[in-house]
Amino acid sequence: MLAAYLLASPLAIVSGIFIERSYGFSHDQAIDFYILFTLPASLMFIGIVVSSLSFDSNRDSSLFLRIRFSVKQILITKIGFYFVLNGSFFLAGLAISFVVGVMIFDSTDPISLSWMLWGLFFYFVGSIFWVGLMSFTSAIFEGAVASVLLTLAIVLGIPIISGILTTIELLMRGLIETPPNNWQNVSYVAKIMEWWPAGTGDATAFFGVTQSEIAADKITIQFQEVELDPFFRVKPLISSLLATPLLMAYAWHKFSTREI
Repeated sequence: MLAAYLLASPLAIVSGIFIERSYGFSHDQAIDFYILFTLPASLMFIGIVVSSLSFDSNRDSSLFLRIRFSVKQILITKIGFYFVLNGSFFLAGLAISFVVGVMIFDSTDPISLSWMLWGLFFYFVGSIFWVGLMSFTSAIFEGAVASVLLTLAIVLGIPIISGILTTIELLMRGLIETPPNNWQNVSYVAKIMEWWPAGTGDATAFFGVTQSEIAADKITIQFQEVELDPFFRVKPLISSLLATPLLMAYAWHKFSTREI
């Protein structure tokens, strides 16, 4: 996992060097590329954590842990360790991309550190939700493979299904020609998905907010220009803060009552 995060930094830098030769490249784009290249590391993080939490899949390992520690101690130790580890690796790669990007790319339009801190807040709150979700899926099945597949089905499946349902809804209502950045204003499915906790991930765009974007009060997210508002993902932030304790409570109850 460390290699995946640290590899994302040189990939972002090398990509920027090649792009700069033809089109120009700024240091904030290096951050955007780094965030993009960390997606494989995020999927790896999901697989490792879910597999670790599925300790009941191995009866001998499960008995060893349960005899010596309480379920609460096991879950807190595993979750805390991987949460800190993942956050540390991400920050290390982000720092490398930022420093190197400033040194070798155009930095006349500097990144706002205050917005970067705001992005970090959303990132870590989102990470807490993912930990809660992975605890939940690990508790449903004893096997690690089934738990990993269920987690990926939720992480990848819900956005895909919602996108399909939104398109079908707009077709049925004759609103398909509505610009995509206005879908959340006319589609009922899109309005519901505004509360999907994983939506806090869009706030990673705050890592590369520049002074010119602050002056224009606009930022590009997923190829769409939106208003630069620190609370534009407050709905998924609220839902993640509400859902995470429930997911963790279910996981603790399920692990505590499971027969080995």
